[in-house]
Amino acid sequence: MNFKHALRVIRARFLIGMRMYFRYPINMLMTLFDPLMWITPFYFMGKTFSEAGELSGFQQYTGNSDFVGFLVIGYMISGYVSTVFWTMGFSLKEEMRQGVLESNWSAPVSRVLLLVGKSSFNFCATTFEIIITGIVCHFAFGFNINANLFKAILFLIPGLIGMLGLGLAVAALVLMAKEANGIIDLTSSITSGFSGSFFPIKVMPRGLLFISLIIPLTYVYDSSRALLIGQTPLFSLKTEFAIISLAMVILWFAGSFIFLRVEKKCREWGILSTH
Repeated sequence: MNFKHALRVIRARFLIGMRMYFRYPINMLMTLFDPLMWITPFYFMGKTFSEAGELSGFQQYTGNSDFVGFLVIGYMISGYVSTVFWTMGFSLKEEMRQGVLESNWSAPVSRVLLLVGKSSFNFCATTFEIIITGIVCHFAFGFNINANLFKAILFLIPGLIGMLGLGLAVAALVLMAKEANGIIDLTSSITSGFSGSFFPIKVMPRGLLFISLIIPLTYVYDSSRALLIGQTPLFSLKTEFAIISLAMVILWFAGSFIFLRVEKKCREWGILSTH
């Protein structure tokens, strides 16, 4: 398949996702309220531990007292994590339920490209929602970032590609188990939790901390907070960028390999489109 053909596939899947998204305008309205519903309880809990606006215990783990910034950035990146897991995994379950998976996959197109194309609009929608989240949280909680936004994006992009590889592995599990909700909830919750989405990983016991340090997503959260709100990173930013970049390559190829192997086995067993 040439590059032009691949772009046509991604464009078609992008348009499908866009039409489905705008068919339910309540989703856009919820973008304004979701960050308030999720972050407000943490915000007021943090207030109960502050003295003169400072969180001394939190500062020992992160390098400053910007508890709100820590939470909001964690919420934003978790949005991308959820997009990867739910789009790539749950879309398979939906196509199985609708009885169109096998007919869709009969097209002369890479299965991996079909899944990535399915995610393309969702990433755009999530980016829009993250921008709205930043604006809402600025006025509601005083959330602010510094001038390193472009640099943070350079760290985020290879992290997202690596997460797509992880999403392919999750899609392989859904393809075999014929179950999406339980698998996606479990894998996304464990991955986000151990990566420090809403708390500094340094507070965990040493054994659990070791698990966090071998999860590449940890360094996506950590570098984003270091660049955007000036918190102290676990390692130097050069080291974390190298880890994220290496993980991108490993996770992408490993996820693609696992997914294609599982898809081939499901074809051999005749269970590709069953649910």
